[in-house]
Amino acid sequence: MPEYLLAIAQPVTNILVTAGTLIIILGVLIFFHEAGHFAAAKIFGIRVEEFAFGFGPKLIRLFKRRETEYTIHPIPLGGFVKLAGMEPGQENVPNGFQSKPVRQRALVILAGPLMSLALAYMIFSVLGFVVGMPTGDILNKVDLVAPDSEAERIGLKTGDMIIAINGEKIDSGQEMIKLIHSSPGKTLVLVIKRDEEKLTLVGTPKPEKEKGGRIVGRLGFIPAPVLRRVGLRESISNGTITTIAFLGSILTSLFSREVTENIGGPLAIADAAQTSVKRGLHGVLQLAAILSLSLAILNLLPIPVLDGGHILLLLAEALRGRRLSPSTVEMAHRIGFTIIAILFLFIMYLDLNRLAANRLFR
Repeated sequence: MPEYLLAIAQPVTNILVTAGTLIIILGVLIFFHEAGHFAAAKIFGIRVEEFAFGFGPKLIRLFKRRETEYTIHPIPLGGFVKLAGMEPGQENVPNGFQSKPVRQRALVILAGPLMSLALAYMIFSVLGFVVGMPTGDILNKVDLVAPDSEAERIGLKTGDMIIAINGEKIDSGQEMIKLIHSSPGKTLVLVIKRDEEKLTLVGTPKPEKEKGGRIVGRLGFIPAPVLRRVGLRESISNGTITTIAFLGSILTSLFSREVTENIGGPLAIADAAQTSVKRGLHGVLQLAAILSLSLAILNLLPIPVLDGGHILLLLAEALRGRRLSPSTVEMAHRIGFTIIAILFLFIMYLDLNRLAANRLFR
C-alpha cells in the first residue's frame, strides 16, 4: 500500500478500534449494572417488564419469558431494566416495585452498584491469571506519559518502542533506562518505532535528585512492564489488593481539593480508552475495572435520579414512617436532573479545557 494511504488508514483504524473498544467496555459495564437490579427484582418477586440491551427505540425483540421481554435497542451503550409499578403513586400495581417494603426496594436499587463493584473485583482478580502480573522487569516501550513532561513535549506516546538512543541500539528496558538516567541535562536523539513507522525525537532528560542524593535524568514516562501469568490463587490475592487500592484512590480523588484535576467526562474517558488500547489487553481490562468501580461509586452519590438518591428518598420514607408524596418525589427528581445537568456541563468544560491545552488525545 502506498505510504500516503498508510498515513491516512492508520489514524482511521486507530479511531475505529478505540471507539469499538469503548463501546464494548461501556456496554458491558452498564449491562452488568442493570443485571444487578434485574436479579434483585426477580428475587423479591417484582415484575420486570423489559430487560433491554442498548438505548433508543426498540430495534429487536429477542424473546419473551414469563412477563419479561428481552430486547435490543440501537445505541449499544449499556441497557436498562423496566420494572412494573416503578413510579410514585403506583403502590397498587400487582407485583410492582412500589408495592414492596422499603427494605426490598432499597436492596433492588443497591444491587446495581454492588454488581458494578463485583465486576471490577472479578476483572482485577483474573487479570494476573489471564494476562499476567508485572514481574519487576521493564520493556523498552512507553506505557504512560506524564503530563507536562519532557516526554510529552517531544511527542512520545503510549506504545512507542525506543529502539535507539544517540545511535546506540536499544534491546531492553534496562539499557533504555540506564542511558536516560546517566544523561541529566544532555540532549538525546531517540529513534522510536510507532506502529509501522520509525520516527526520530530529540529531548533532554531533566535532572532529578534521588533519595540517596544521586542526580539522574528523567524524560517523564513510565516504561511498559514485563508481564508474567500467575496461578488463580495469586491472581485473586493480587486482585483483592488492587481493588482496595483503586477504590481508595477513587474516593480520595473524589473528595480532595484537586477533584477538578481528577475527574473527567466523555472526552477524558475516550482519551483513556485510546491509551488503554495502545497498552494492550492488560490496559483495556484495567480500564474496564476502574470504570466499573467509578460507576459504582458515582451511582451511590446521594443525588436524586442516581441510585444513591433513590436510597436517600427511601431512607427518608423509612424515618418518617410513611411514603413521600408523588409531588415531593417528582420535585426531588427535578432537582436531581438539574444537578446532574450542571455537573455534566462543568465536566465537559473541564474536558474541553484539557483538549485545548493538548492534554487529551496526545
